[in-house]
Amino acid sequence: MNIEMPILPENLNRPEIVEKSWVVTLSGSRFSILKPDPDAIMIEDIACALARQARFNGHTRFFYSVGQHSCLGAEVSPTKEIALHMLFHDATEAYVGDLVSPVKALLPDFEIIESRIHWAISKRFNLEYPLPKVVKQIDRRLLATEVRDLITKDLKSWNISEDEPFDFPIIPWPSEVTEARFLDLAKNLLKK
Repeated sequence: MNIEMPILPENLNRPEIVEKSWVVTLSGSRFSILKPDPDAIMIEDIACALARQARFNGHTRFFYSVGQHSCLGAEVSPTKEIALHMLFHDATEAYVGDLVSPVKALLPDFEIIESRIHWAISKRFNLEYPLPKVVKQIDRRLLATEVRDLITKDLKSWNISEDEPFDFPIIPWPSEVTEARFLDLAKNLLKK
């Protein structure tokens, strides 16, 4: 990974803003949102946060987490490398939460902040940055499956074709199960 971290815009790169832009993670790490340090990124923090974070801003028939979404994406991936990307593709949300797509589109600075955190996560786990295109393809099919099973059978209202979803059903897991599966997948996928 030779691409540099995306540049922080001047309006955010001011000491009075940077010094207040951090969150404390479960591990006790003080994680800078604007100046993310790859060494401050812990798998346990990511697994716990994503297992407890609702996908679709919670607008599903059952609780369904970003962590389960990430695990399922890893499990359907064609290679170990892509599986690792799928496991961590939404890991930024462990630090900044998830904004629904229409809100993200209104906040261009958020995209830069998220990109910087994604860069740091990629560097921490030696992942290609930016994400390979196949990750977006798997993510799209998983979205289609989630919409079908958790939100509505009317896929057309989401601009999803009938053949896009995966063949398996989404069966929500408890957050403890998701966290354990995420950690297990990470351990196995990060083995050299």
